[in-house]
Amino acid sequence: MNIDLDKDQLKQLVEKLSWNDGFGCYTRAGFEKMVWPVIFDRARWIIYFDIDGMHELNESFGGYEAVDAMVKRVLESVRASDFVAGQWKSGDEFLVCLTESDGRGEIDPQGLVSRLIRALKQHGMSATFAVVPVKAIDLAANVLPAVSEVYAAKKMKGDSR
Repeated sequence: MNIDLDKDQLKQLVEKLSWNDGFGCYTRAGFEKMVWPVIFDRARWIIYFDIDGMHELNESFGGYEAVDAMVKRVLESVRASDFVAGQWKSGDEFLVCLTESDGRGEIDPQGLVSRLIRALKQHGMSATFAVVPVKAIDLAANVLPAVSEVYAAKKMKGDSR
């Protein structure tokens, strides 16, 4: 099958496939391929978090849609100038990339984590967080330490991951 798309149609398709409507954030692939190459020189902090007990939340709320809508509201507490990617490793892991200040005040990764914790708590959720500075052009080199930190913390808490 050969599908001919003009430049605008192709751009719209790429944008649609790079955005997760359920969570209101970029997909991992969308972030890696479309966002990171444009912002890496302004990126200052990575906040990586894994929502605790997502499977149980989905069961207690009767499905993914309800929990996805709650997560989408939680992610609204991120500054508009920062970028969020969802489903980093699975459906309950998120990455927030904080970029250099754009005149709206200093970057405060711990303040954002506090806002996210409060927003999660309002919806009966919690998460395990890691905050790491951006040190490399390679996205994976920045994210892997945060992923390792989250997994180690979850293991210490006795979570199955």
